[in-house]
Amino acid sequence: MLQQCAEIAGLNIIQLVHENTAAALMFGIDRMDTENDLTVLYYNMGATDTEVSVVRYSAIAESKTKTFEHVEILGEGFDEHLGGNDFDLVLFNLFADRFNSMPERKGKSDVRTNQRAVKRLMKEASNVKEILSANKSAIVKVPELVDGVTLKFEVTR
Repeated sequence: MLQQCAEIAGLNIIQLVHENTAAALMFGIDRMDTENDLTVLYYNMGATDTEVSVVRYSAIAESKTKTFEHVEILGEGFDEHLGGNDFDLVLFNLFADRFNSMPERKGKSDVRTNQRAVKRLMKEASNVKEILSANKSAIVKVPELVDGVTLKFEVTR
């Protein structure tokens, strides 16, 4: 599909570069300290998949006055079944279990059987995931989730 888009735009594709490789090359170009070897892990997590690359940067001396940066891709990995949505699902199940175990819910059906409640819990899970990516704790609060019962507690990472 990318090639078709390029053709429509009148571009001639010579070679495609993997996204993490492009990021590694840009880092290598901008890197100031070329005297010390460096190994870096790049990861790119989307909603449904994750890509990982391990890259080594080193200097190669061609002569006494010239050194060149050497970029070596040590390894790449891709998991098409691990992404941000998986973290949302883990948090959703944590919230649902917590809600189901509340004393007010004793003897009542699983919150997962209520479509509206499931949507609200999934939205809260996504919000909490984003908050926890930058903070050590977050407050989970879903007012009147089912039967007038509010889910409220703090999660920490």
